[in-house]
Amino acid sequence: MNNEGADAPGRQDATSAHIGNMQARSNAAGRDAAAAECRRNSDSGHQAPPGARRGGGRRRGGILSHVFLLIVAVLLALGWLALGSTLLAASRRMRLLREVLDPEGEVLEPGALPSLSVIVTARDEASGIETTVQRLLAQEYPGLEVVVVDDRSTDGTSAILDRLAAGTAPRPGRLTVIHNRALPDGWLGKCHACRLGAERARGEWLLFTDGDVTLARRDLLARSVRLAGRERLDHVAVTPDTRPMSPLQAGLVSLFGQIFLLAVRAHEMDRDRPRGGGGVGAFNLVRRTAYERVGGHHPLRMDAADDIKLGMLLKESGARQRIYNGLDLILCPWQRGTLNVIRGLEKNFFGGCDYSLARILVITGGLLALTFGPPALALLDLCGAWEPGSWAWQGAAWLPLAIAVGLLGTGYLLNARRFGVSPWLFLLHPVSVLLLVAAAWNSTLRILARGGVRWRGTFYPLADLRRGLVRSGDGRGVRRHEI
Repeated sequence: MNNEGADAPGRQDATSAHIGNMQARSNAAGRDAAAAECRRNSDSGHQAPPGARRGGGRRRGGILSHVFLLIVAVLLALGWLALGSTLLAASRRMRLLREVLDPEGEVLEPGALPSLSVIVTARDEASGIETTVQRLLAQEYPGLEVVVVDDRSTDGTSAILDRLAAGTAPRPGRLTVIHNRALPDGWLGKCHACRLGAERARGEWLLFTDGDVTLARRDLLARSVRLAGRERLDHVAVTPDTRPMSPLQAGLVSLFGQIFLLAVRAHEMDRDRPRGGGGVGAFNLVRRTAYERVGGHHPLRMDAADDIKLGMLLKESGARQRIYNGLDLILCPWQRGTLNVIRGLEKNFFGGCDYSLARILVITGGLLALTFGPPALALLDLCGAWEPGSWAWQGAAWLPLAIAVGLLGTGYLLNARRFGVSPWLFLLHPVSVLLLVAAAWNSTLRILARGGVRWRGTFYPLADLRRGLVRSGDGRGVRRHEI
């Protein structure tokens, strides 16, 4: 009995060891079976358990997000390269008028100049019309004819013009005043006034200008017509000097000017291709034969962007065109104050986009993406969106910003040297973009809400404006008809 009791603990230990070995073999067999099952599931297309997929999913998600950001970076970089190079080319081709007006060694012979008629359209311009007309009458141009169309003014403009006309009685034909009291159906006020002036004018050349424009030199018209003849041009358009302006207003006007250069394809202006083109309401000098070939202002009778579209029709019809910068020579206080510029664009911006909501979305969306996309990518890198140590990815994040800053800085610096633009406007560029986008949507939403445009006291329904649009390519129809 005592021996059996002494052997019991040994047998229990052996039994426990045996059971432990059996459990270990069972667990190992279970793990092997699970692994085999996972392999079979993987081979047969079944998904692995969630725990096995978690790490791989994070890796795939990280790669996909990096690829998406890389695509965005490449698109922004390419967009800035295309936009920046085009604008730099356009700025180089748009020369200062004062640089080409007085070629070295040229002697101006007044007797050799063709006849010129200046057509001034004015509605409620009592504050500036006298200065405008007096500067025109003082021009040193033999046989100059000044035709002023008073378009239904109510502020004293008519009386001022009658007094000026009476003062030129000793020189008959120098100043002609047309008082227009009614607007026919199917015409915008300014377009109708331009048509009336052109019908009365007798010159071989016609200059369309506004009632608030001042010419700074007495020989400006003579030398401008001489320039057109020397370069064998049919149309000379000049952007005015709108100074003085506040920094915000200057930034907004400068950015709007860049949009204008893109719209008229100024980067290929000297190639004389029948596409693009544009004009400027302050100074549109056109050969009469070219003006009549496109139908004068009749095709433009319901187009609010008539000054730009006249230049487009001329260029597409085959006319040779140049656009210059009139810094210090052609003075026009376009608007006073940033908010007034936004209000002044109310009539033109949506109309300049052919009253197309899709076009407004593309233009404003593109401006916002190109302006704020590059710094947003760089900010994502600073916040750790790219994997630490991946220098290639981080370089891609900063590349669009580097290109944008380099091109913008170069552009503003060149404009500062040539056109008198402050280089510090570079720092206001993002604000200028926001202001221009606000101007675009102010024009769009107000016109859509009103169902039309209210311009100088007259309301024009949107449906009529859309029917009367002059579209890109209309001028080429004139060229094909002649051929």
